[in-house]
Amino acid sequence: MEINKYCKTESINAFFNVLKEELVFSENTYAINLKNTYNAELVKKYILKETSCVDKKLLDSLKLVHLSEEVLDKKMNFLSSSEVLKVELAILLIKNVDCIVFDSFDKFFMEKELFFFKKLFKKLVKKYHKTFVFLNSNLAFFLEFADRIVVRKSKKNFLIFDKPTFYEEELLNLVNPPKIIEFVNYLRENDKKILPYTDLKELLKAIFREV
Repeated sequence: MEINKYCKTESINAFFNVLKEELVFSENTYAINLKNTYNAELVKKYILKETSCVDKKLLDSLKLVHLSEEVLDKKMNFLSSSEVLKVELAILLIKNVDCIVFDSFDKFFMEKELFFFKKLFKKLVKKYHKTFVFLNSNLAFFLEFADRIVVRKSKKNFLIFDKPTFYEEELLNLVNPPKIIEFVNYLRENDKKILPYTDLKELLKAIFREV
C-alpha cells in the first residue's frame, strides 16, 4: 500500500485495518519503530548516533516532546515505553522529516499526555507543515483530532473520509464506534433531539438543556 496515495499532506491521518508492514514509504516518510530491546547506552549517545546533533536543537526537540534534559544521562534500556517513544519522536523531529507514522500511539500514554500530544501534533502540522499518520483501531482517540480517516474494506478497497463527522454510517459499520457516538445514536433512536456531538462536555450540556 502506497501511503502517500491515501495520506493527505500537512494533516493528521487515521488509518484503520492497515498494518505497518504493508506500507510503502516515500522519501522523507518515517515510521517510529520501537525495538524489542535497547542496549545499555546513554540516551545522549543513542541520539547522537542517530542524528549527530549536539546543539540547542537537541534540547529543544526533547522539550517539545515533554522530556527534560536529565533524560540524556539515562540508559535506553531503563526507559519506559512511553519515554522511548518520545526519544524516537525527538530524533525524527531533529531530522526534520516530513511525515511520521505511528502504530497504536494512544496505548503508550495516559489521557493527560495524549491531550498534550494532540495539541503538539496540530501545532506541528500548522506551523511546520508536518504530516502524521496513525495506524489504530480506536476511533475515540481521533474525535476532534483527525483531518482524514482511511479505512480498508478489502485488500484493495479503501474508504476515505475527509473532515469526518464520525457519524458516517459506512465508517461505523467498519470501525467500532466510540461510546459517545453510541450514546448519541441511542438518544436519537428514542426521539431525543441531540446534535452529533463528539465532545463529552458539550454533550452533557445538551442533555441538561434538551433531554
